[in-house]
Amino acid sequence: MKTINPQLSYAPIHELAQQIEARQISPVELAEASIERAASLNPKLNAFVTMTVELALAEARQAEDEIMRGAYRGPLHGIPIVHKDLYYTKGIRTTCSSKILADFVPDHDATTVAKLHAAGSVLLGKVQTHEFACGASTNSPHFGPCLNPWNTDHVPGGSSGGSGAAVAAGIAYMGTGSDTGGSIRIPAACCGVVGIKPTYGRVSKHGVFPMVWSLDHAGPLTRSVKDASICLDIMSGFDAKDESTVDLPAPGMREYNGSLKGVKLGIPADFYYENISADVEAALHAAMAKFKELGAEIVEVKLPMIHRAQGIAMAICLGELSAIHEEWIATRPQDYGPDVRLMLESGKDLPASAYLQAQRARHLVVQDYLDALSGIDALLTPTTPTTAPRSGDFDASLQLARLTMPTNLTGLPSLSMPCGFSPAGLPVNMQLIGRPFEEATILGIGNVYEQNTDWHTRHPSI
Repeated sequence: MKTINPQLSYAPIHELAQQIEARQISPVELAEASIERAASLNPKLNAFVTMTVELALAEARQAEDEIMRGAYRGPLHGIPIVHKDLYYTKGIRTTCSSKILADFVPDHDATTVAKLHAAGSVLLGKVQTHEFACGASTNSPHFGPCLNPWNTDHVPGGSSGGSGAAVAAGIAYMGTGSDTGGSIRIPAACCGVVGIKPTYGRVSKHGVFPMVWSLDHAGPLTRSVKDASICLDIMSGFDAKDESTVDLPAPGMREYNGSLKGVKLGIPADFYYENISADVEAALHAAMAKFKELGAEIVEVKLPMIHRAQGIAMAICLGELSAIHEEWIATRPQDYGPDVRLMLESGKDLPASAYLQAQRARHLVVQDYLDALSGIDALLTPTTPTTAPRSGDFDASLQLARLTMPTNLTGLPSLSMPCGFSPAGLPVNMQLIGRPFEEATILGIGNVYEQNTDWHTRHPSI
């Protein structure tokens, strides 16, 4: 096999896979390049909690041997990836970026970890999350803040900030994420990469440390829509260990043949486009113009209950979160960071009736979205109301989930992908929201947009 070109650090998975299968690129040298890049850039980003260098090299050697023998497993075979440090990895510590689990080593893999391993991926290591996934800045008081590759004065978003930073910086080609209020889509937006939160039940959560059982989703962060589709297909499927999963084929990606003629995109202007920054608004209007140019029809839709969604979601979130941490918050409160401890203590005081009423009311929000989506293909919205906030701007970080949390409440599939930059050079992402289990539609629409723009080809100078 040939030595890889250093420029391939930013190559998409689907292109690399063809070259690996054809034995034009060595998985070992690809892994070595990623390890070298991580060693160079991680001191600036603090994305990794644990690096698994020896494991990565062993898996890369195994991949190369299998491919040379003609035993090619598929598009992730020999591809370096990272796992969010909520994902259980057998024999490798899983800290949740917390003091409480700083030395926890699982005795089994998460279902998705096992699937990605079986696909032949190469594990570079475990990357930072906001402590127990309870925030959008990925600023850990225990492991230090993870920083944004586009500008290290800014947050990478959260809670899957380590995956967002590692993928955006060209260290890993894919990172796993979990999404309770936007934790895949927010770091995708702050770091200018692609992230998809699938429909609730599409991907197993078994072995992913929970934040909120009824709002949690697992999914991938990548540098292209097609790569997100490849990784989601591998991660998807029924799992007897997760009773929320459904037995459906992998979603794939719908082909539109370069034109979106006949596609209808809905704009819910009375919530998603309120109180957003000028940079985000300008990028979204430019994206609408591009979609029209590609043949799509833009229509306005109404979501009458949308302004209640955040309150409903927060009641559910605080209730379930405090239940998960009930023992630790009672016996080890000093071991939590101040922001997470505040959330947990607030949840303890939430009346059971408030939680139950919120679970009842969520169905009204779900029906709103289903009604709005009944005559269109997808909703088009901003992912976040602003670009990545500066590190330490706690209030701005709190606002990052305002536009993502509603689809955790509804369980609808949501794709976050680049659509522009601010004058300061920070990425802006848009969000495509689809009908239940129609990931193929939003991925297909997103892919056409991506192929007709160049946002995904731009990378941070770090």
